[in-house]
Amino acid sequence: MERMTVAGPANRDCAEIGADKIGLMPDTSPRVARPRGRPRKDAEFAPTDKVMAAAIEAFSVHGYNGVSLRTVNDELGVSRNLLYQRFGSKAELWRAAVDWAFRPLLEYLETADDESADPMIRLRMLIRNFIEYSATRPYLARIATVEGSAPTDRLEYLYHNYIRPVQRRFVPVFELLREQGRIKNIPTEIFYFQLTSGGTAPFGQVGLVSLMAPKLAAPDGNQVRLYAENVADMLLNGLSLPAADRSDPGQTFRKADPVRRKHD
Repeated sequence: MERMTVAGPANRDCAEIGADKIGLMPDTSPRVARPRGRPRKDAEFAPTDKVMAAAIEAFSVHGYNGVSLRTVNDELGVSRNLLYQRFGSKAELWRAAVDWAFRPLLEYLETADDESADPMIRLRMLIRNFIEYSATRPYLARIATVEGSAPTDRLEYLYHNYIRPVQRRFVPVFELLREQGRIKNIPTEIFYFQLTSGGTAPFGQVGLVSLMAPKLAAPDGNQVRLYAENVADMLLNGLSLPAADRSDPGQTFRKADPVRRKHD
C-alpha cells in the first residue's frame, strides 16, 4: 500500500508548502534496506538521509543503549568504519539523527501555522498538522517516549531544542483563548501530553493497533485526516467553555479543586 505523508519542509521527505497548501502527498523519503552480501566498495558513500533514517529508526526502537555504530553500519550494509569516520561516536550520531528527525517538524509547524486565523481554528489546525506530520514518522513519538523515561543529557538536549519549542507553538494560542474567555484554565502541559502521547499513539504502537483498529495500522491520507479531526474534536471539546461559563474562564477548573484536595 502506498504510504502517505503531510507536505512539510526539510529532510527530503516533505515538500515546501505555505499555510494555505496543507495536504497529503505520497511519502518519497528513502527506505532503508540492507543489501545482501558483502558491502560494495562505493557503499562508504551512503547518502546522509539514508544514514539518518536508519539511525533514528534504530534509536527509537532499541533505545540508545541498544544501538551501536556497528549495528547501524551493518543495517546499512556499509563499511564498519563509516559512521565512526563521519560522526566520531555514538553520541554524535544520536544527536545528528535527532536533529535530522525533529528540525523539519518545527519548520513545518511554523510554516503551516496561520497566526492571523481565529485562535480556535488555529489551535485545531496545529493539532491536525502535528498528528498528520507524525503519522508517517512514528520515530518522533517513539524517541520522545524512550528518552523521556529517565533524566539524561540526551533528554535535556531533546527537550530544550525540540520538545519545548513545539509546546511553545501552542502557548500563545492558549493565552489568547483564555483572554477571550473561550477555554478552561487547563495547563498547557496537560494538553501537550494528551496530544503527543495520546494523539500519536496509533502510529507508534502498530502491533496493538493492528488488533484493535486495523485500518489505522496502515492508514491512507483520508484515514489519517479523519483520525486527526476526531482527536482535535475531543481535545477542543474538552478545553472549550460552555457559553454560560465564559464570563469566568477559570470557573470549571476551580470546581474540580475540592475533589482534588480530598484525594491529596
